[in-house]
Amino acid sequence: MPSKPDLISWTQSHLGALYEARDEEAFTSAFDAVFFPSCKVRENHTPSTLSNFTNGILSHSAASAGVTLSWENLITTGDSTDEPSVVSGTLIVTRYLKFLIRAAPAQHQTYINFSAKVENRVVQADEYDDLRHITSLYYSSVDTTPPIHFATPHPVSQDKQK
Repeated sequence: MPSKPDLISWTQSHLGALYEARDEEAFTSAFDAVFFPSCKVRENHTPSTLSNFTNGILSHSAASAGVTLSWENLITTGDSTDEPSVVSGTLIVTRYLKFLIRAAPAQHQTYINFSAKVENRVVQADEYDDLRHITSLYYSSVDTTPPIHFATPHPVSQDKQK
């Protein structure tokens, strides 16, 4: 049996699967693999529910034709699979929308800062017999649209017009 991934790799693969899911069945499977059913959620410093968190992710991905993830500054308090650990960092989700702007897919970016408490909880084990699940999540996000760069018109001098 392969060894269990370290906590940062586990977080990247399990949280990333939520944002990369192409259909509701894949999303539900990824969600069940990462969150403990009674997980405590705080979104943008406000108490929330897993249901609201789920609806937020699904609503953002509705018009998406593709997604790329970029992880930054991931740190962890420990990598023990026996004791609770905390992993935190930044996730940048770039969604490519189904319509074009200047012959390229429109983009939408979400910058997410998160802190997740991960514990061994018996719900369902994954392919590594890994019982880790997120039991508490602090999540702050900001949505942005990358700027559209239009060509700068250049004035034509009178000499060049003749």
